[in-house]
Amino acid sequence: MTTNGGPADPAWFIKQLAGPVADSLQRNFRRITRLSGERTPLKKALKSLPEPAERFWLRYSEGIPVKYSALGLLLQPYEHFCRTCIITEEEIDSLVSMDIDRYTDEPDSAERREFFRTLNYLIPACLKESGYEIVRTEETEGVTISMAGKIARAIHAGYLREVSRQGSRKYATKNKNAAEYDDLPDEIRQSNISNALHIPTKLLSIGYRIRPVIKGHKPKALHLDDEEVETMARVEHLRWSWEKRLNGWTSGRTRDDRHRIHPNLVPYEELTEDEKEKDRELVRMVPAILRDIRYEAYPVSSDYTAKLSYALKPRSSIQKLLLGTHNLSAGISLLAGNSPAIMEKLLSIDEKIRLTMSEVEGSYNYARHIQEAFLPGDLEIRECFTDSFILFEPRDIVSGDFYLFSRHDGKITFGLADCTGHGIPAALISTIGYGILDQAVNILKIDDPSEALVHLYSGIHRFLRKNDRESGISDDMTIVLCRYDPAIRRLDYSGAGNAIFHVAGGKISGNLSGRLAEGQFCNGSYGFTTKTLQLNTHDVLYLCSDGFADQFGGDTHRRYGWTRLRNFLLEISDHPMPEQGDILYEELERWRGDREEDQTDDITIIGIRV
Repeated sequence: MTTNGGPADPAWFIKQLAGPVADSLQRNFRRITRLSGERTPLKKALKSLPEPAERFWLRYSEGIPVKYSALGLLLQPYEHFCRTCIITEEEIDSLVSMDIDRYTDEPDSAERREFFRTLNYLIPACLKESGYEIVRTEETEGVTISMAGKIARAIHAGYLREVSRQGSRKYATKNKNAAEYDDLPDEIRQSNISNALHIPTKLLSIGYRIRPVIKGHKPKALHLDDEEVETMARVEHLRWSWEKRLNGWTSGRTRDDRHRIHPNLVPYEELTEDEKEKDRELVRMVPAILRDIRYEAYPVSSDYTAKLSYALKPRSSIQKLLLGTHNLSAGISLLAGNSPAIMEKLLSIDEKIRLTMSEVEGSYNYARHIQEAFLPGDLEIRECFTDSFILFEPRDIVSGDFYLFSRHDGKITFGLADCTGHGIPAALISTIGYGILDQAVNILKIDDPSEALVHLYSGIHRFLRKNDRESGISDDMTIVLCRYDPAIRRLDYSGAGNAIFHVAGGKISGNLSGRLAEGQFCNGSYGFTTKTLQLNTHDVLYLCSDGFADQFGGDTHRRYGWTRLRNFLLEISDHPMPEQGDILYEELERWRGDREEDQTDDITIIGIRV
């Protein structure tokens, strides 16, 4: 925040900025009135006006810091990028009323209000010309340009995948938006950064901030209900509108890129339903973007968001749960604080637990870091399948499950393995297994899934020195491995033990992978065969380890079961794929229930829509 001697100080502003801002304001007002075809007496530059007229523009500019301060808006210099501040239509109305009270003695009128409304729309761009931006402390807290750059790259990567998915190559060659991020024109790249900077702002409008996901922790699932989507869509339209105005655009009936006129520079309520839906679609992408960059949303106090005129009190079930937990913790601390003896004992117990667990957790978390380093990241997976999700829930921080995604020569190899057990022992086997399978697929270029699995199992048994009398299956893994050709939508797959389900035409298949056959791995023989499945557009595939089906819970402490899981997957299969991952996570938590059943095993489910 800038204090005395800076732009928030009226005396400093009058001396340093009022003149340049007044000149820019009057010049831009003449430009847009000329474009609108309206007759205006303002045909001369500011310095050529009669003294009373020039004085009005100077006096008007001098009052900017005071009226902005009344709305909690601050001015600060910017270096390379000018932030787009969200100023609502209601706040514009307040600024207009302040202007009428201060700068005119004549009766209020629609014409006079429109004049001052136009000036208030122009002020941010005029300040930008002088090297200053408008900020709201609540919006900028903890939001950096570096964070925005990371989000912007994720947004643009998603856009490029969508262009590729739609097969729009001819269009892409002519579309300046379809270049790699670093090759984008400055105006488009800055627009992406503006969008990225305001993803936290849009989330703040429904009561959330964002933060990096702690290593070894599951990101908090974020579901947006219709009311939250609509609130964020309004904020997105405000952001887009102010970005346009900052770059010299004005409202008009017909779009004119040369003169920077756009018909959608109107309040959200005046947009067509199609235009509103574009904003809603951008908003619905936010949870997936956060997952891609390993960030999560967390709730903030409703007292905090009450300062924002565009904010909605959050109502999602997850936020209520998180806020309730926070309030409960605060209540316990308050009660303990009333008794020094209890507080002392609590602190002592907490310290012992912390010391006991710190070394164990440190080792597990470092092992988790190693596992995360070789498993494909969300962005890599979305480059293979744009419409997909992975529910990956280790039982003990590190997992005995692992998955592989690889793309070569236009074909995609992917698979899911489940190493027997859980925790560190299973994670060691998964590390060995991933390395051998990665060698088969990416170095030896073994195309056939069954041949790749033979290489995997023989390598593991050789590595673990299994003898011929041991099947080895109880000590290694179950797996399903697939190879998909998007050009002809053909899926080749092989494996045993792990499940693969196919949803098409409103029906779900049985487990296509099949069960392990007795003696399948005896005497060094591996009975893998490759099967083929012809897929159609919008078909869905699910690859599952047995962890979800084996999870105990419910009212009678029983396993979830494969039949229940198949039916649930079919039930949610029409939902957007990223949302399905969150729905499955919530179903898992619901099944574990109030009894808080311990997680039985590592859980992994991969969902893909082709």
